[in-house]
Amino acid sequence: MEDVYLDHSQKFTRLGKLRRGQSDVRQPFVSSIGVSNFGLEDMKKLVDGGSHVPPQIYQGNSWLVFHDPFLMDFLEEHRIFFQAFNVMNGIVQKTNDAPAANQVLTDLSRELAAEAYYKDKEYTPMISEATVVLAYFIRSNFGVIPRAASPSHQQENSSKAVSAILPHLTDYHIKQLETAIPALMKGEDAHTSVSFMNALETSIQIHWVHPKTNEEFLVSNIINPGSVEKQKSHQGHIFVAYDPDRTVRKEFVVDSLYGEDQFFMVEL
Repeated sequence: MEDVYLDHSQKFTRLGKLRRGQSDVRQPFVSSIGVSNFGLEDMKKLVDGGSHVPPQIYQGNSWLVFHDPFLMDFLEEHRIFFQAFNVMNGIVQKTNDAPAANQVLTDLSRELAAEAYYKDKEYTPMISEATVVLAYFIRSNFGVIPRAASPSHQQENSSKAVSAILPHLTDYHIKQLETAIPALMKGEDAHTSVSFMNALETSIQIHWVHPKTNEEFLVSNIINPGSVEKQKSHQGHIFVAYDPDRTVRKEFVVDSLYGEDQFFMVEL
């Protein structure tokens, strides 16, 4: 009996060994196969082309989960399990490229660690940003292949640590992660889009309030009546709108999540 051999160039070396005396009918002994790095068209040829042994597992870069919806839909439709690699290098270790997105992971790791400890005080799990990312993929029914370079990483990436926070991972958390993780992947920091519409009869300008010093910095052009100004911001930021004579002062606090839009009407 022989196995089926696969390579990453989308070519089969063997489909299976024929039974003795059968030269025309393929009856492979292999019950299941897995593929890696196949494109969508290659998968269609493999699955729809009448393969005797359809793949059960697809191993691919974690990038595909967020950036190749057609392939992911095809895998789901044909019940092919997706197993992600490059989770650590492609996401967790890109903190300098997207610090705000990484802060989302840090905040969630602390929150979920506290929840896990409150639930089971006899077990103190080592929860990190990596644990949170792994939990996201597992909750989304994807497999993961984590890399552990040290004993501490082994604990953070362990099934025990991930299992400790999975029950506490809410839809609200998932929404945050589905913005933060792609931002880290692309190295483009997460932000909230904020729009200010001038509903006054006079022009206005927008100032950003420094969170530590309360100093106000001009961040907009002159916004004429009826016009809209857009800004990139973060949750918790404070903006102030003034008319030219500073007789009108309106303060706005951003409370939207990363990836969301927030609209403010500047009016009396």
